[in-house]
Amino acid sequence: MKTKIWFVIVTSAIFFASALHADDFHNIQVHGEADFRYIHTNSDSQNNTDFSKFWDGGANQDLFHVNEAALTLQGRLNWSWTGSITAKYGYDAKNPVDISEAVLFFKPVSTSPWRINARLGSFFAPISLENTGTAWTSPYTLTSSAINSWVGEELKTFGGEATVGYHLENGDHVDFFGAGFGNNDTAGTLLAFRGWRLHDYEATISDGFKLPNPTHIQNIFPKQALTTQPFTEVDGRAGYYAGFNMERPDVLKFRVLYYDNRANPTIVENGQYGWHTRFGSAGLKFVLPFELTFIEQSMLGNTQMGGLVGTHAAVDVNFWAHSFLLSKKIIEGHRFSVRYDIFGTHKNDELVQNPNEENGSAWTVNYNWFFLKHHQLNFEVTTTNSNVTMRSLQNINPTQNETLWQIGYRVFF
Repeated sequence: MKTKIWFVIVTSAIFFASALHADDFHNIQVHGEADFRYIHTNSDSQNNTDFSKFWDGGANQDLFHVNEAALTLQGRLNWSWTGSITAKYGYDAKNPVDISEAVLFFKPVSTSPWRINARLGSFFAPISLENTGTAWTSPYTLTSSAINSWVGEELKTFGGEATVGYHLENGDHVDFFGAGFGNNDTAGTLLAFRGWRLHDYEATISDGFKLPNPTHIQNIFPKQALTTQPFTEVDGRAGYYAGFNMERPDVLKFRVLYYDNRANPTIVENGQYGWHTRFGSAGLKFVLPFELTFIEQSMLGNTQMGGLVGTHAAVDVNFWAHSFLLSKKIIEGHRFSVRYDIFGTHKNDELVQNPNEENGSAWTVNYNWFFLKHHQLNFEVTTTNSNVTMRSLQNINPTQNETLWQIGYRVFF
C-alpha cells in the first residue's frame, strides 16, 4: 500500500516540478466532467443486492445522486514528455475524493516509420475500446460492458509500459507493447466471490470494496478481510502484460493483450490474499458506412487463491465475457447505441462450501444527445438475466431478472 502511494506521489511530483520550471507553463490544460444521475432498479427479489448485476441492486429503488466528478490536469513538460493527473469523486466510494490516474508520457519526435513511446505511473491497461472519453467515460453508454466494468474495479497498472510501432505514410500502424507492474495482486477477488457486474464505477488508487456475504467467506477463509483492496502488493513479485495493436485511423482497430499478475496465491497480508490471475483479451472496432460503429470485446481467463485442496487451489475459477456494441450517429449530436453482453464463471476447485459459478447476459440500449458543446443528456435501460449459484447461500433464487433505468446529465469542460 505504501509503495503504491509513494509511486503515485513521485510521479505527480515530477509532473508538477517539471511543469513549474517549463518555459510553456501556460500549456497546462484543465479538463473534467460532472455526472448527475437518476436511476430506477427492479429485480425479481428485493434482497438481491450482494449478487446483483448492478451497482445498486434490489427491487424498486429510485435514486438521484452525483454519480461522479473528475478533474484532469495535463501539461507538456518538454518536446518528449507530457504528464496527466486525474482526481475523482465517486458515488459510494471508499474515499470521496482520490487520485484515479497519474501518468508521465514519453513520446519523442520521430522522423522514421518506427515510433517508440512509453508511459510511467498509474493508469488503465489498454483493454477497453469503448471507454475513450474524459476520465474513462464512454461516448456510447452510461453503463460499461461487463469486461470494462471489471477492468474499472480491479485492474490498474502501477508501473511502466513501452510501445514500439511501425507507421505507414497513410496513417496505418502496427504497435507492440508490454508493461511491468505491481500492486495488482488481489485482482480476481470480486470475480470469484461475487461474479461479473455492469456499472460505470472506476476504482481510485486507495479504494476498497466490501465483499458479498462476508460472514460466509470468513468462515471459509478466516484471514480474509471484510473489504478487498484492489490495488495491493502482497508478494513483492512484478506482474506483466503484453500485446499488439493494429489500426487504420477512423476505420479499423484490432487489439490483443495477455495479462498475468504473477501473484502468489498462498500468501495473505493484512487480510488480502494473493490471487494469481491470468487472462487474454481481444477487441475489434470497425467504422461502418452510414456512420455506424461496431465494437466487439472478448476476455477469457482464470484466477486462483489459496493452497491446494485436493488437486486444485482452494479457489480456482475460470471466467469469460464477450460484448457486442453497435452505435449510430443519427443527426449532429445525437447517438443511439445497443450492446449485448454475455458472461460467466466456472468453478474448477473442490471446495463445496463456495459455489462460485454463474452465467448471464445483458442488453443495454442508450440514446444520448450532445448539445451546446459541453453537455450530454442520456436515456438508458439495461436488462440482465443471470444464474448465480452463490445467491442460494442467501435463500434467493439463483436465477434473477434485473432492470436498470437511467437518466444521466453530463457536463464536460
